[in-house]
Amino acid sequence: MSKDLVVFGYGQRGSIYASYAREFPEQFYLKAIIENDPKRIQKARVDCSEVPIYTDYHAFLNEHIKADLVAIATQDRQNREHAIAMLNAGYNLLLEKPISVNREDCLAIYEASIRNQRKVIVCYVLRYSPFYSTIKRIIESGALGEIITIHASENVGYFHQAHSFVRGPWRNKEQSGPMILSKCCHDMDILRWLMNEKCISVDSSGGLYYFKKENAPQGSTKYCSDCPLTDCPYKAQRLYTDPDPNVAQFNKYFCTRERTEKNVLEDLKHSQYDRCVFACDNNVVDHQVTIVQFENGKTACHTMTAFSQEIYRDIKIYGTKAELYGHMERNLIEIRPFGKATQIVHPEMPQASVGGHCGGDYCMMQNIYKDLCGEVAEGIAGLDVSIDSHLMAFAAEEARNLDRRVTI
Repeated sequence: MSKDLVVFGYGQRGSIYASYAREFPEQFYLKAIIENDPKRIQKARVDCSEVPIYTDYHAFLNEHIKADLVAIATQDRQNREHAIAMLNAGYNLLLEKPISVNREDCLAIYEASIRNQRKVIVCYVLRYSPFYSTIKRIIESGALGEIITIHASENVGYFHQAHSFVRGPWRNKEQSGPMILSKCCHDMDILRWLMNEKCISVDSSGGLYYFKKENAPQGSTKYCSDCPLTDCPYKAQRLYTDPDPNVAQFNKYFCTRERTEKNVLEDLKHSQYDRCVFACDNNVVDHQVTIVQFENGKTACHTMTAFSQEIYRDIKIYGTKAELYGHMERNLIEIRPFGKATQIVHPEMPQASVGGHCGGDYCMMQNIYKDLCGEVAEGIAGLDVSIDSHLMAFAAEEARNLDRRVTI
């Protein structure tokens, strides 16, 4: 039997949940969309022509519409208001990460879920990906022995950093949140989940090194469309029309019509994404290293960098019997038992067109459906455990700013 779904916020993430419901109607029935941005409303009407759209969530609540799940995919700083309103109305939630941008808001949402006896599943989509879920099963099998330390990296990609964290909506920590939270709380959760122990302290270093006014090339201008320089790797006209679709994909955020090169270049001139990367109001870091200490002295290290050719995550796990190397985007896991031959694993990928994260979006929705049906589901990230990873991120940012280790 399908479950009734409401999508609150029809941006990139919200549209993924809606498309999943359209592709798998036997699991989810899209009952309503809540969105107040005119461009997103227009897109929702094209994608979901028969679904009612509410431009004010209060109007939606006044209708007392029954639903099994509300997927909240609005901006980070709106999560407290929106989540508590929906919990007070009796809805279970799928809540986009981060839960919120500070400890107080996270705890307020948690208390509202307890008070209303409602479920909050945090969108820690990496847990559900075949890559990380396979690694989790390998650890639980004992093949690596006892895990002592983990090294993980998130290579953001030079073009993704320029789009999202220099020119885009997550560029300013006062408006969204620090990079370790907005981008890397996924990774903090993975470290916590794989180690299966509580974090007791965090140290972190890094900062905004490159994307600053003082690093602007001589002769550059405020907007790329006016800039005479042609060899800048961050030039907007080149990035958003790049022949590699992984690079050019971000043009969908400002070009909502057919994305021909002509249309993209025209719409780019009227958007914030035409700005020079050295002339923006960005202040989030472009590199950060975080060292985590868990109970019983076990450790983990996480590196985030903007300066990579591609977007990818990789991980090394060191156990008492073997080490493991994994590259998420290559769908590659190597198990290296001590004194024995290396074993190569390629996790089975789902045959579905919905979402991304190397199959994580699809597998997450599959498992959320199972959970709502009372069946056994893998990887479900409840609010209580998810707050742990946020506390790690908050501590990492505090440690970076204070230049000292912070105890949780």
